[in-house]
Amino acid sequence: MGRTTYYPRAKRLEKLSRKELLDLSFDLINAFRLVKTPFETSLLLQDLLTASEIKNLSKRLRIAKLLLSRENQREIARELHCSTATVTKVSFWLKEGGEGLRTVIQKLPKRYELPSDLPNIPVEFQLPRVLLSLAQYSISKKQTSDLDAFLENVENKKLIDKQLEEMFSQEFSKKK
Repeated sequence: MGRTTYYPRAKRLEKLSRKELLDLSFDLINAFRLVKTPFETSLLLQDLLTASEIKNLSKRLRIAKLLLSRENQREIARELHCSTATVTKVSFWLKEGGEGLRTVIQKLPKRYELPSDLPNIPVEFQLPRVLLSLAQYSISKKQTSDLDAFLENVENKKLIDKQLEEMFSQEFSKKK
């Protein structure tokens, strides 16, 4: 006797109708459109994607950014520890269209680094530099703490995914 379930069987993406695929795409596009802040974006990404998907998308975006700044494909592959095939694929996407990537990369904010030591000059000449350094320091601290929290949540999700995978494999091995 077969198992009775109250949930419909999941369909593979290839088996979905055109209307179902359009509905899925519509929801995904509008989910990203509704996100207003970097914090909301990080929450959506960590809830929606696996840790490896986040890493791969991040690398692809950086590859596109470096390609648009006229970097060499082999140097990009070496710098980002990825294959030249991946760099070539992103390069092809940029050449065949790439308007979405170009638009986003142009609008990316600058990630600030912690300021280096102030020069050895009189204090009254340092005030503007000190104020600028303090502002840069606080922005850098905020960006870094937000990114650290995001990466920690992604790592936690990776552990949860691994635990789920182990649970499912144990469950299915019992049934066989």
